[in-house]
This record gives sequence, C-alpha cells and structure tokens, in this order.
Amino acid sequence: MRFPFPVLAKPVAAAVALTLSLPFVATVLPAVAQTNLPELGDSSGALVTGQQERKLGAEAMREIRASGAWLNDPEVNAYLNDLGRRILDANPTIRDKFEFFAMGDPGVNAFAMPGGYIGVNLGLVLLTQSESELASVLSHEMAHVTQKHYARMMDDQRKNAWIGIAGLAGAVLAASKGKGDAAQGALLGTQAAQVQSYLNFSRDNEREADRIGFQYLARAQFDPASMGVFMERLQRSTSLSDTGVVPGYLRTHPVTVERIADARSRSANSEFKLARESLDFHYVRALLRSYVGEPKTAVAFFESALEDRKFASEAATRYGLAAALLRARDFERAKRELATLEAARVHHPMIAAMLGQVLVQNEEIPAAVRHYERAIAEFPTHWQLHYDLPEVLLRSKEPKRALTSLEKSLAKRPDDVQLLELAARASAEAGYKMRQHRFLGEQYARQGNLRGAIDQFELASKAGDGDYYEASYVEARARELKREMQVARQNERRALFE
Repeated sequence: MRFPFPVLAKPVAAAVALTLSLPFVATVLPAVAQTNLPELGDSSGALVTGQQERKLGAEAMREIRASGAWLNDPEVNAYLNDLGRRILDANPTIRDKFEFFAMGDPGVNAFAMPGGYIGVNLGLVLLTQSESELASVLSHEMAHVTQKHYARMMDDQRKNAWIGIAGLAGAVLAASKGKGDAAQGALLGTQAAQVQSYLNFSRDNEREADRIGFQYLARAQFDPASMGVFMERLQRSTSLSDTGVVPGYLRTHPVTVERIADARSRSANSEFKLARESLDFHYVRALLRSYVGEPKTAVAFFESALEDRKFASEAATRYGLAAALLRARDFERAKRELATLEAARVHHPMIAAMLGQVLVQNEEIPAAVRHYERAIAEFPTHWQLHYDLPEVLLRSKEPKRALTSLEKSLAKRPDDVQLLELAARASAEAGYKMRQHRFLGEQYARQGNLRGAIDQFELASKAGDGDYYEASYVEARARELKREMQVARQNERRALFE
C-alpha cells in the first residue's frame, strides 16, 4: 500500500488489453490426450544462457519501473511473490528464480519476461474469483520460464537478440494499455522488431506451458479445476472490448472451447485437493478494487457490496471500504470502519498498515509512529510496516531514528531494495555521506546496475566520514563489484563468438 493511491478510472470489467499475444491468453491449442509428458526445460544445449536472460529481464524491468506502469505497492507485490513461492515450494525441481509484480493497469493481462519476471495486471487479479484461479495464471507463466521458451526463441535470433531491451519494455508497456500499434512502433523505433517474438509464444510453447503449469498448480494443492474455470471467465469477459468491438487479437487467437476442454480434461483426471485459500487474497483484491475509478465511485462500490452482502469476506470488504475512504480523504469515517474490524476482533497486518496510513494522511504523526511500532511488534514479518515506520520518522525529521529502524530491518533482509533506498535517504538526511553512498551502491548492485553500484562505492570511499571498518568494507565491496563486472563482460564477449 503506497500513497497517494493511483487513480484508475477505466472500468475493470470492460478493460481488455490483449492486442499483443501475451502468454496466458495467447495461442489456443487442441486438447492434449496425455497429461504426464516429461518437462522439457533443460536448455543445456542452448546458446543463450540463463544469466543473459536474467540480464535482459532485469534491464527491461528497470525501464518498466521508470515508466510508472509498475504498481509500486509492496503489499500487493509481496502477496504475488508469496503466492509464487507456494508454487515453487511444492515443485522443488524448479531451479529458476522468479520475481512477480503487479502492473497498475485495469486491463485483463499477464505476461512473463526473460529471466523469470512475471507481471500481472491489476485487472486480471480482480477478474479472478479464487486464489486458485490466480495461482493458475502464475503457474502457466512460470512454465514459460522453466521450459526455456525465451532461450529457444532467442537462439533462433542469436545475432540480434540482445539489442532490444528498451523495445521489450516498450512492447510490454504498450501491450498493457492495449495499444498494439504503439507496441509495434516501440519495437521498430529501437530497430528491434524481433523483440515482438518474446511476447508471442508458439503453439507448442503454449501447449507445453498449459500442461506443465497445470502440474505445478496441482502439486501446490490448489484447485486443479481452476485453470479451466478461469479460462471460461476470461472468454466471457473478453468477448467484447469497451468499444463494443471484438479486439483483433481475439479474432485470430481466441480462448477456444478446445483449450477449455483440455483444461477440464486434466482436472477431471486428477485427484481433487482442497485449495488452501488465504485471507491475503481477499484483502489484496479489496485493496486493488479500491484503486479503481474516482474515490467516490470506489466508496459507493464497497458500500453497495456491504449492503447487499455480496462479498467473499466481509472483513476484507470493509477493509476495502476503509481504503476507498482514505482515497476520498474521509479520515474519520475510515477510522470508524477500521475500529469496527477491531471490535470484531479481526486482526490482519494489512488492516494495521491501513490504520497507520490513515493517521499519517490525517497528519497525526506522533500517533502514527506509536502505532507502527506496536504493529511491527505484532506483525514482525509484514514488511509494509517496516517501510512505513522509517517513512513517518523521516517525515517527523528524525532521520537517525529512522536509520536505526532500517538497519534492524536490513539485518533480516539485506537484499531488500526498498529498505536500502530508504536507508540511503535516512543517511543523507542525517548527514552520513559514506552510508548514503554505500546503501545506494548496494541498492544498485541488487538491481543489476553494476556500473552504478561501483560509482556509488567510489563516492562512499571519498566521503571520509565513516570509521575504519566501514571504510574498509566500502573499498573491498568496490573491488568485488569490479571483478564481478569484468567477469560479466568476459562472459558476454565469449557468448557472442560461440
């Protein structure tokens, strides 16, 4: 939950962004008789390495983040990563690394990028009616990655596969908005029209992703019927665009009866296992729904749902109402809704984080600080709280206290990019130049920007305001990153001539 909220005025039910052949709703395939075929993810013979895929994906992710299309909401993104981790934990043979993230677009879409970066549009999450349905989408996208579909395509385009980073990001962004012509223009503008193929999986790739994704889903004990159920809902919801015209992509690549029948056949032949539906799913959907439309419209939506008792979770729906009221800046009423949940003994970390934001937005800063300290003690693993407390302390002009909080959090999560960014800010405001550049260096290193990281550590070594141990660490870290960059360059040169 990040504030201010994004304003998404386009109605979700009518927003369909499928102009490009994004993976989950891509080419439809005939039913498959066998469901226990081997996984074909071994790319040991591929010319494109996993490291190269990860580099391409990481650089495209930086472009997407910079564009503002990425939804900067730690609670939503943490939930997607937790859901993905549940699938990974149930499938220990998967060795790929993944990062799941939300796109702040109400269009119904999802996509995978090289290196295991999987994006899910806000609209798709809202279209799902169960956690198993959302898990079925992630499983399908994960299968595209584990089966090395990108590496296979890039091997076919070996000579120019690495010149389209900006084009890949541009294609994803344009596709998320349903702008097919803009996507093509972005590709041609970078002289990288081949990047289009990164978003268009072949019929065989789709067939394999459906089959392997289903196996991932079932092993994680999600409802195996959910994949077919969601396909049917997707077919119904995308039959017409908001202009009343069937999108061109859907005319040529529909979600057909055959693909739905294939998914149904798989689930019918598998052992049913009761899905473990988490409360987080309902709270995240409520939060995302509160982002859609004007604030008054969002408030009216939740009021109507509560009045008509149309909800899967009353507590999550009331939480969504509080989020919408916060967007509408009706702080007192938002407090009352959250107090109603507290009186009903409903305890959830997202409720605690929401109350903190109500206090902050209402300029009750000392009360917000006390609240966040109590909330972290109650929910120590809910990282939104760890981000919000130092933000509030910085707002109250207490950077040293914020830095103390951040260093405690970083001891538990040293790779957390957002904590590192906050620590750099707190250090700058406290006047600690060496720490400021050191934290920025670590942030850039974890984002794959080795050149930027080295620059920051060199600035840190020149700051001169740290002790002997910190100065020694900074110099050693700079040398380590330089060696790492040198090895990366050697690998890239070697790959070009293989």
